[in-house]
Amino acid sequence: MTAQPPWPQGRWLQLPPEPPRPPRVGVVAEQLFGPVPGGVGRYVQALVRHLPAVAAAAEGGGAVRWITARHSSAELAEAGLPAERPAGVEAEATDGLTVPLSLPGRVLTRTWVEARQPRLPLWLLRQLDLVHATSAAVPPARGKPLVATVHDVAFRRFPDAYPASGRHFHERAARIVADEAARVLVPSAATARDLTEFYGVEAERITVTPLGAEPPPAPDPGKARGLLDRLGVRGPFLLAVGTLEPRKNLLRLVAAFAEAAAELPEHHLVVAGPAGWGASLRPEAVPPRVALAGPVDEATLHGLYDAADLLAYPSTYEGFGLPVVEAMLHGTPVLTSDRSSLPEVAGDAALLVDPTDEHAIAKGLVELTADRALRDRLIAAGRARAARFTWEATAAATWAAYQEVLRAHG
Repeated sequence: MTAQPPWPQGRWLQLPPEPPRPPRVGVVAEQLFGPVPGGVGRYVQALVRHLPAVAAAAEGGGAVRWITARHSSAELAEAGLPAERPAGVEAEATDGLTVPLSLPGRVLTRTWVEARQPRLPLWLLRQLDLVHATSAAVPPARGKPLVATVHDVAFRRFPDAYPASGRHFHERAARIVADEAARVLVPSAATARDLTEFYGVEAERITVTPLGAEPPPAPDPGKARGLLDRLGVRGPFLLAVGTLEPRKNLLRLVAAFAEAAAELPEHHLVVAGPAGWGASLRPEAVPPRVALAGPVDEATLHGLYDAADLLAYPSTYEGFGLPVVEAMLHGTPVLTSDRSSLPEVAGDAALLVDPTDEHAIAKGLVELTADRALRDRLIAAGRARAARFTWEATAAATWAAYQEVLRAHG
């Protein structure tokens, strides 16, 4: 006689389904090591600080891996990245680990864009659900959903302000993003419009994730004061912040300051920022009372914001304009451009001028320095506006975009 199974015929024991695995994302952090990290580097630094906590607090949790080119452990630590696992070691993804790849930075990022090689290692991709390119260095994601951040298309709006190699690299990267990205993150609606106009990226593929600002954890006004002393700036000063490159409009700003000098007899103009491509200012070419501070660390920069009478930021084109919000955070009144994203970011909390009109810039510098009522109004409005732009909000919006992409991809 055939033995009967201990359960009814035709029915199988149903095991409870395994809970879904928390999503794991790989975020490219190579911009931290660029010769001129600029605003993109500050964006990546902010994601490093805030994105893991947002992921951990999300419903169901989540994990972040940071992807870089070849760097030593000391270099990774100096950049603020968490401990790395050696490339090629297959292990479960752990929140916060860094994955340095085998090629040096310039080779890796160039070949990613120019040749779509090398692909990310299979052992790494098996651990990831999504890849996020935080700058124009867009890795081949081998079938994983790709999220890409496009900060601006200045190279397309102002091609003459870029060397040919820079235009080619960024144009190629933008085409890759338009063709391959499941979602494109942009810092402003102005950049979203540019992507649609120049590259045909559909509005439903674009998410605006504004940038943020936060004071340094340990303010040190002495660092800024020491820098000002070395520059010979003993009295009041106006501040300009940004990489020295043509679209920052520094030549017109310096000319406007020279025009306004008689009405601002005690002021200096301090320009803080590294030399970039097509640097538009050199120490031997600046007029009296203009001081080039060069690149400054975050603590010094925030000290300069605190001490300045105003921020002058008449850029001809920005994807966001981070110094505008940073100055407002410090209660420093802002003069900025009436072009691209800057009116969107500044709202009614800044004095807007035509960046192509040196006389208008000069008039604005004098007015914003001398008009106490205007200063008080913009300081109050600026503090309120800056409170809307936080890096925690940027990280939260970024993680929400990841979740939308992953739901769409099943």
